[in-house]
Amino acid sequence: MQDAAINEKQGESAAEQMLKTLSLESERLRLAHTSLQEHFKDVQLHLEETNTKLYAKIAELDFSKSYLESILSNITQGILFIDLNGMVTTCNSAAEKILGMASPDILYHTFGDLFADEAFGFSFKQALQSKKAPQGAFLTWEGKQGDKVELEVEVAFVGTNGSHSAVAGPSSQTSIQGVLILLHNMTEFRRLQIAANRVDRLKDLGEMAAHVAHEIRNPLGGIRGFASLLQQDLKDKPELEQMAGQIVEATDGLNKVVTQVLNYTRSLQPSYESLDLVPFLDEIIQLVCADKSFNPKIDCQYEVGSKTLLIPGDANLLKSAFLNLLVNALQAMPEGGILKTSLSQRDDKAVIAISDTGVGIAEENLDKIFSPFFTTKEKGNGLGLAEVYKVIQAHSGVIEVVSCVGKGTTFTLKIPIKT
Repeated sequence: MQDAAINEKQGESAAEQMLKTLSLESERLRLAHTSLQEHFKDVQLHLEETNTKLYAKIAELDFSKSYLESILSNITQGILFIDLNGMVTTCNSAAEKILGMASPDILYHTFGDLFADEAFGFSFKQALQSKKAPQGAFLTWEGKQGDKVELEVEVAFVGTNGSHSAVAGPSSQTSIQGVLILLHNMTEFRRLQIAANRVDRLKDLGEMAAHVAHEIRNPLGGIRGFASLLQQDLKDKPELEQMAGQIVEATDGLNKVVTQVLNYTRSLQPSYESLDLVPFLDEIIQLVCADKSFNPKIDCQYEVGSKTLLIPGDANLLKSAFLNLLVNALQAMPEGGILKTSLSQRDDKAVIAISDTGVGIAEENLDKIFSPFFTTKEKGNGLGLAEVYKVIQAHSGVIEVVSCVGKGTTFTLKIPIKT
């Protein structure tokens, strides 16, 4: 009995010990769970902060990417970047326009598949092998549509130096990433340069012509006067009188040329008015076609892109210029052909194109046709186109010419609608 009591007491003591141990273990687990929860909250807060910073960085990178893409798309220079494997990885909109190629046809294609090795005035393979940027080059680029662009090409190697990108040559501290090709369209600059040179040349020729004309006019008047007196004194000798009359006629012809030269050297004083080119050109074309010398084998065409097209212009000066171009076109087609005049608006300019299918102008003469006294006609004096150029210039316009021997010529006049 006593042993049973002792055993029962020992059993209760063991159970109490187990319960105490279980309670302590439960408390430890509770504390560990609480600590784990706190740690989880800290980790979650840290992840949220990291995600916030990451999203901010992604947004910053997206903004930087959009910003750089916007800059690239608005730079007027064409930009091509080719990596060391020869792959084109960057091409801006200016390069697309200059090269006449769409971006998908350029990007992620190898340079050799797109262009000849020396397409841009230097050997791309040699430059890539030597890692040395060649000197810049000037060249004429011909697009797939046959249009030509005057280009200035600059080349540089792009690398990373530390954390900064740099345009540099090869060095132990610089890691070369690829080749940067800059394309600058010089077509308009060259056109303006040629126009400026032509203006300077015309100015010098005009001053010289005015001086020569004045020097000729005085003795010419004396020759005509003496020839007239001689003609009167030789009335009883018809043959000699006729010869004297021919001298008078010749001096009159020379005097007419001298007058034209002097008129050319004088600066124009246009009287501007609001001029509707649509009926104005139509009237001039009808006037030309109504001339008795008009070749019936010539087909006159007039195309208009709008009902009205107003410009500030001097009607008399412009009429003289248009007539000169139309008559030249007719004379270029002695066997007949098509005389086409078109009128349209392009941006803020009125565009007048006068085309013929005549004999054309030799390429070596295209730069000379607006110079005074240059002519390919037997009876021409070379002042007609020079005067046309002067009139268009007085209206702040430009005149361009495209010609092919045996196929014809097109004169294109661009006159601002507003001044």
